[in-house]
Amino acid sequence: MNLLLKVGFYTCGSKLFEETVGHCRVSPFVGTCWPGRTFLMNMGELHMKTWKTMLCMLMAALLLVAVGCSRGANAPSGQEPGVDRKEGEKPVSLDQMGAVSLTMFKEDNGVPVEKIQELVSKRFPQVQLTIIKSAKGSTIDDIVASGQIPDILSYSLGGLWKLKDLQLLTDLTPFIETYEFDLNRYVDGVVDTVRSYSENGQILVLPFELNNNALFYNKDIFDKTGVEYPKDDMTWEQLYELTKKVVRKDGDTQIHGFHYNFLNLIYKNQLALPFVDPQTEKAAVNNDQWARWLQVMTSFYTIAGNQPPVDEKTAFMKNQNLAMRTGPNFMTELAASNTGMNWDVVSLPHFEGQENAGSQMNAPYFAIPPASKNKDAAFQVIQYLLSDEVAVELARMGRIPIMKSESIRSEFGKGVPGLEGKNLAAFLKDTIAKPAPQTRYDGAAKSAFSAMITQSMLNGSKDVNTALRELEEQINKLIEQEKQR
Repeated sequence: MNLLLKVGFYTCGSKLFEETVGHCRVSPFVGTCWPGRTFLMNMGELHMKTWKTMLCMLMAALLLVAVGCSRGANAPSGQEPGVDRKEGEKPVSLDQMGAVSLTMFKEDNGVPVEKIQELVSKRFPQVQLTIIKSAKGSTIDDIVASGQIPDILSYSLGGLWKLKDLQLLTDLTPFIETYEFDLNRYVDGVVDTVRSYSENGQILVLPFELNNNALFYNKDIFDKTGVEYPKDDMTWEQLYELTKKVVRKDGDTQIHGFHYNFLNLIYKNQLALPFVDPQTEKAAVNNDQWARWLQVMTSFYTIAGNQPPVDEKTAFMKNQNLAMRTGPNFMTELAASNTGMNWDVVSLPHFEGQENAGSQMNAPYFAIPPASKNKDAAFQVIQYLLSDEVAVELARMGRIPIMKSESIRSEFGKGVPGLEGKNLAAFLKDTIAKPAPQTRYDGAAKSAFSAMITQSMLNGSKDVNTALRELEEQINKLIEQEKQR
């Protein structure tokens, strides 16, 4: 059976294009700039993955239609986008509301579910917060397709464009202004980066912690070889020289010098280089700047005896035959383990000449879908979860604070046994760089970049120029495939 389905989405910036559906005047989405799209689908020809994506988008649109209809065809034109209050109506404090039920969809990131529920129930006992954890059968696509739209999203940077595709992001500026949420509390670079996620500089998300990096090192390996420990503020070039000194054989065991998580440092993108040109929507990796990055970051694997192990985390924590590593922060896990390792950290190295440049922000965030019926309550819960009170408690648990207050930052890690005497200030030296240009194709480009390193560069089968030329071709193919979905 063939079915022709036509769905239109129209918005651009703050100007809203409205479409009439039946007798109800509908505003499908507010706050993010989107090109007008019409999807013509033949059910007999659709690929299943394409159909699932389209179904999710259709469900999101229909839910927004329902919300618009429930408010009536003559909703006040002066009403703030995404706000449930009418023009001139004062906001109601969550403390003055009766029982409120909220639903949060949460990826496996950041603060544990149990801790969030504990914090919210303690501060707002009248709020019943249900948290849906992302898992097989309950992904965000599954939730949207089922017709259930959460009030709050807790998501990671890698899923930002998915949320845009599903039209699950609201401009939070009206709530920020209404409830006087102070954006200046964030560390430098956070707000600029968040604004870069929107073509109009809107605040679509509010990050709640940082995923800063540091260089972990095994003191025992350095002590055995008599080599000096790594230091804060090193360059990658200096780290290369240090790596050569600690690589050796210890009996039958190969001691590796330094390894890193490829995808993690590609996301950190310390040189702030674009992966895809936003204007041409073509790969932007085949140039001298990326060649420099690749030359420096793969040079470690040209050192004899320093070929990468199967897994750098296992090599460092379990096998303990890796002197230094960086990537995702497993500091609290390491502190809780019984490895017996004498370890510490120093700040993430930087490129020569880029001493104060920082790294690209890669932080999880909160967001509110446009179809939520409890946006004001949802925002006030988010505001509390971003308060100094909560920030101090989470910092003590080892969550890297995203707020600049020294009273918060000074508490970092103090509540975690096993971190006493560690150089935890090293994590706070990983500052936020000027945001690199963003496109919807960056995720695929970054994954292709990581695969290229592991498949072509580490075994010496490709030189830098050849690898980048082939990567450019591959990314462009991925972009075209994405456009045809």
